[in-house]
Amino acid sequence: MLQLVRALATPGLLALLSLWPAHAQEPSNALRPKTISLYVGFGPGGGYDAYAQLVAQHMGRYLPGNPTLVVRHMPGGGSLVLANYLAKIAPPDGSAIGLMAGGAAFAPLIGSADEKAAAKFDPRLLTWLGSLESFTPIAIAWQTSGFRTLDDAKARELRFGSSGPSSGGEAFAKLMNETLGTKFRAIRGYKGSNDITLAMERGEVEGFVGWCWACMKADRPQYVTEKKVALLAQIGLAREPEMGAAPHVLDLIVDPDDQRVARLILANLAIGRPFAAPPAMPQTVADDMRHAFAQAARDPGLLALAAKSGRKVDLYDAAQIDDLLRWAYGQPPEIVARASKIINSE
Repeated sequence: MLQLVRALATPGLLALLSLWPAHAQEPSNALRPKTISLYVGFGPGGGYDAYAQLVAQHMGRYLPGNPTLVVRHMPGGGSLVLANYLAKIAPPDGSAIGLMAGGAAFAPLIGSADEKAAAKFDPRLLTWLGSLESFTPIAIAWQTSGFRTLDDAKARELRFGSSGPSSGGEAFAKLMNETLGTKFRAIRGYKGSNDITLAMERGEVEGFVGWCWACMKADRPQYVTEKKVALLAQIGLAREPEMGAAPHVLDLIVDPDDQRVARLILANLAIGRPFAAPPAMPQTVADDMRHAFAQAARDPGLLALAAKSGRKVDLYDAAQIDDLLRWAYGQPPEIVARASKIINSE
C-alpha cells in the first residue's frame, strides 16, 4: 500500500503530506486548557506570591478561551525544584507555567556546587514569558557609622549584616571588594532584612549590602525622607534614576574583564520576577502565552493593584530574557570561572 501511495502521489502532494504532522501539533482553541496552574517556586506570602496573584487575575483574559489561572506553590532549592519541574515534567500544552527566582536561571552557570548539582535544566530551552520586576540592590551605611561614601569603605572595614553565604548581599560585597578595593565584611546570623536594619540602628553593624532600593522605600521610608542612611552605591544591572547621584557600581569598574564579570554576576537582577513555561511548546501556544503575559503586565487593573500594594511593575519581556541568557551563557570560560569563584568563595 505504501508503494502504491508513493507511486500515485505527485511531488506537490507529497510535500503537502509531509507538512501534516507539524500542523497537527498545533492545538485548536477548543483544545486549549481551561485551567492553567501558575506555580510559584516559594511558599505562600511574600513578593513572589504577590506577583503571581497579580498575573493570575489578569492574564487569562488575553488568552484564547479565557482560561482561569490558579496559583499553586512548589517551594524548594531557591525555586530550582520548580525550574526542574517545568523543564522535565510539566506538559508543554500551556496548562502549566511558573514564577521562579531570577538567580535560578543562572544556577547551572555560576551557582554553587550544590546549586549546579540540583539544576537539571538548561534555562535557554525554557519558554520565557517575561519578568515583572527588576532589582536594584544598594549598599548603605547608618547615619552615625562614619561611612558617607564608597571611598570610606575602601579606607577601612565596613561590617554589614547578612543572612548567610547564599545571600545576594555577600555576593555583591565580594564583587566590590574584588573589583573596587572596598573592605566590606559580612556579619552573619541575621534572619532577614528586618533583623539587619534593627542591628544597623543599634550599632551592631555599620551597614546593609544587598537590600533592594524599592524594599527600603517601602519598609523604611524614613531612611530616605529623613536621610538616616548614606547611599554608598547602587548595584543593579542598570542605573536607578530615583537614586540620583548615588554611584553605580558598573560606572566605577574600569577594567573590561572586570566589567564582564560584574555584569554576569548582576545579570539575574534584570529578571527579578521571571515567569516561564515548559520547553518545546507548540509555537502558536508559546506566542499566545508571551503576548498574553505582556498584555497583562500593561493592564490598568493589574497596575492599579500593584501600585495599591506597593509593588513595582517593570516589564522585561521574553525576547529580552532570551537575549540575556544567550549573552550570559556565551561568555568565555575564564569569565564564567572568575564570576563563579567570586560569588561562591568564603
